[in-house]
Amino acid sequence: MLRKIGLPIYGWLFLVLIVSGCAEKGRLYGKSPDNYNYGSPQQNSTDGLRAYQTQQLYGPVSHNNKKLEYNQFLSNQVNAINGVNTAIVMTTDQNAYVALMIDSTAVGTKGSTKETNNQGTAKGFYNDTEPFNDVQPSNVLNSGVNSYETAAHHSMLSHSFKQTIAEKVRKLQPNVMDVYISANRDFLNKMNAYAQESWKGNSLMPRLTDFNQTVERVFGTAQVPAGD
Repeated sequence: MLRKIGLPIYGWLFLVLIVSGCAEKGRLYGKSPDNYNYGSPQQNSTDGLRAYQTQQLYGPVSHNNKKLEYNQFLSNQVNAINGVNTAIVMTTDQNAYVALMIDSTAVGTKGSTKETNNQGTAKGFYNDTEPFNDVQPSNVLNSGVNSYETAAHHSMLSHSFKQTIAEKVRKLQPNVMDVYISANRDFLNKMNAYAQESWKGNSLMPRLTDFNQTVERVFGTAQVPAGD
């Protein structure tokens, strides 16, 4: 059947090898929109210069923000990225801070460590460790059970995943100096509480000092490794 259209069998083999090679390259560098290939070396990335935590490439930084707002537009846009279940974006006078929950709509977003306990779902329980307690405070977005994934440290998120998020934020808000991204559960829940205050029409400025202390604890101020 292959010879009926005039293409020798070795030609088909060559074509298959080329297609396979392209697919493998897509997996290797996380170019597929649903595959971020966690752990691929940053120096092999074709994404260009790192777009997140750029200041920390050159030395210690200070999260001395003077302004704080919840950004609904950026939150919606980041939320639409493959692999993101929920995004909460805070903007300051200079930076954007992104808190995430991760879902299964993309692979390679983070390391293999599972932080969320969903075992109770199969048993009909909300919480497998406390089967008769299904109460969760309204300001807690993720309690670690019956939910989507989080990541204790931002270094657990893959470079390509963070790069995709940061590039989108920078494209939509070019005046942003730097982008910081974390799926830390405590950070996510705190940013969710901030967002709820904003939805009520309240200013976040009274929380600015607490916010600056929080992001210094989550992201640090010292220089970070190139692959982080």
